[in-house]
Amino acid sequence: MDSQKSTMTFYDIASGPPVVHPCAPNPWKARYALNFSKTSYRTAWVPLADVAATRTKLGVPAVRKHADGTDFLTLPILHDPSSPTSSSSTTQQQQHQEKGIFVGDSFDIALHLHNKQSSSPDDGGEGGAHPPLFPPNSLALHRAFNAHVDALFSESGGVQLVMSYIPFDPATAEATKAKMARRIGVSRWEDLEVPPGSEQRKSMLAAFETALGSGLAVWFVRRDEGPFLEGREPMYADVIIGGWLQFMRSCLPEWEEMRGWHGGVWGRLHDALEEWAQVV
Repeated sequence: MDSQKSTMTFYDIASGPPVVHPCAPNPWKARYALNFSKTSYRTAWVPLADVAATRTKLGVPAVRKHADGTDFLTLPILHDPSSPTSSSSTTQQQQHQEKGIFVGDSFDIALHLHNKQSSSPDDGGEGGAHPPLFPPNSLALHRAFNAHVDALFSESGGVQLVMSYIPFDPATAEATKAKMARRIGVSRWEDLEVPPGSEQRKSMLAAFETALGSGLAVWFVRRDEGPFLEGREPMYADVIIGGWLQFMRSCLPEWEEMRGWHGGVWGRLHDALEEWAQVV
């Protein structure tokens, strides 16, 4: 098959110029999965202000909702031109692709790649380069774990601690901030700021550290064997956490401090996942 025709396209959110570097957690989960599975792909960088329009143009339905009930049109999206077009694809989606399928959720992207890897001759099993993304009979557990980790980082103060440091495009920053503030339910973006060095921030950091400790760090029971949840061998559960760690690395001023929490488990995991963190 022509390599150009089989190369997948990965749609990710571009951070503000001059440096385009990904920071959103869910696209990072998908990027790790793409690199882990040794998939041939290219990145299509989409400015944050154009994300909703891009998803609509591609005809990929939303898989999440905003707090107000409206569709959350976000990324990542993966276009796989080598897979047959699904019969469930929308008419609009089919109009914007010559062939192949679009997958519009980070977990579903990982599952799609896992299924392709499992059906290939070099499936990463015995004698392969690495084990599969999803160990046998673990899909349901991974789905539950993904929801747990997302809620833990989102609802225990992690997201609020980084909001003021997201690298917006200066050209559209004010409009984007105003729109996001309305979605969140505050009158001004500045109302979300937790000032550096303030007692409020210190208290939130302590609460965030405690939540990660009791809700996640205790799951790393094989630390003497390696940096991953199962010790030496990575799996998609590690990628789920890794996507959020990339978000913290990019946007949390206290990232170096966080790396050392709970005996350094987060720093070790982040560093171990660097093997699959290439941005192409």
